[in-house]
Amino acid sequence: MRKIFFILLISVLSITGGSGQNRSITFREQPFKELQALAKSQNKLIFIDAYATWCGPCKWMSANMFTNDSIADYYNKTFICSKYDMEKGEGLELRSRYEVKAYPTLLFIDANGNMVHKRVGAPQKVQEYLEMGQTALTPGQGLAAVAKKYDAGNPDPQLLMLYLKRLQEAYMPVTEPLAKYFTTQKDENLISSANWKIIYSYTDDMKSREFRYLVKNQDNFTKLYTKDSVEGKISQVFLRTLITLTRNPNFSEENYSTTKQAVRASGFSGAEKVIFTADINMYLSRNQADKFLEAVYTGTDKYYKDDPQMLNSMAWQIFSMTDDEKYTRKALDWAKRSVDLKGEAANTDTYAQLLFKLGRKDEALKNELKAIELAKNAGLETKEYDQALAKMQGSE
Repeated sequence: MRKIFFILLISVLSITGGSGQNRSITFREQPFKELQALAKSQNKLIFIDAYATWCGPCKWMSANMFTNDSIADYYNKTFICSKYDMEKGEGLELRSRYEVKAYPTLLFIDANGNMVHKRVGAPQKVQEYLEMGQTALTPGQGLAAVAKKYDAGNPDPQLLMLYLKRLQEAYMPVTEPLAKYFTTQKDENLISSANWKIIYSYTDDMKSREFRYLVKNQDNFTKLYTKDSVEGKISQVFLRTLITLTRNPNFSEENYSTTKQAVRASGFSGAEKVIFTADINMYLSRNQADKFLEAVYTGTDKYYKDDPQMLNSMAWQIFSMTDDEKYTRKALDWAKRSVDLKGEAANTDTYAQLLFKLGRKDEALKNELKAIELAKNAGLETKEYDQALAKMQGSE
């Protein structure tokens, strides 16, 4: 995958594994009661991969992570491992007992059948699996233990942070404990270091008291914390709110417009950038090419001229979307600036392909070769770049 248009979050997921891996987790195909007996006799926890046959991430995890030597060795040594299809047989009862609502769900259970720790999803880093296992083994750190401490009424912000983290890992809602905690906090205490960490990590409701306080007191937060983190958090909440509205099947133009007005009225200095970003996401997701092209043509230089990743994303979208020379030349400028700011394989390839589209073959070949070199140096797959190079070399 060479370039994808990311707006909300841009993340690079590094996966350790691949060549030279030949061991895998040994999953026992036994009734759950027999697993409990083994767990008791060996003084171990039971690890269960709760999956469904149609679940893509489940298949990916089984093929790519459970076959990693480091993960396999650790889990085979440390846990009694099994997997169950949650939609048939004993899996149906386990799904109900352990409230499995999404796949994959990774469960750690003691010999008495008590859930110790739960995580939903397919982590993409080897270290995450090792840390997940260690969390389950460490007294007081698993989801069940943290929830028990929280339910006892401990108002400690550090415990709340850990509890919210465990809830998110298990795809469980954080809204109620978050709201409950902030009812105990006075306005003037919202700017404390502990509360800033909670707001930064978990607040996502633009109408909430704590978020409105953050926006109103942005300058004071910036004096204590970094400008980038404060502005980034405010932008993220506003942007997520707007994009969520555009993806609602019952989308209301009136509601979307009203929310944009509220963003502008907040006094946030980055309001117009947020609205621009939300609009182009909407145009792109709805295949409104004409609106998207005109919006990015007029707004990209204004809002993203120093962001190499966004410049590259915009340039690649235009390359993929149109042959109109007006837009293609503008995309070439963005790709060139992206490379100048931070030359990587992806944006160098974008630059090369735009050069080729505009008939500048020699420059295109030079830059495509450079993209391949950068990809190899970074340990990335070069197949798509090789194909682009072959197309350029084979042209008249």
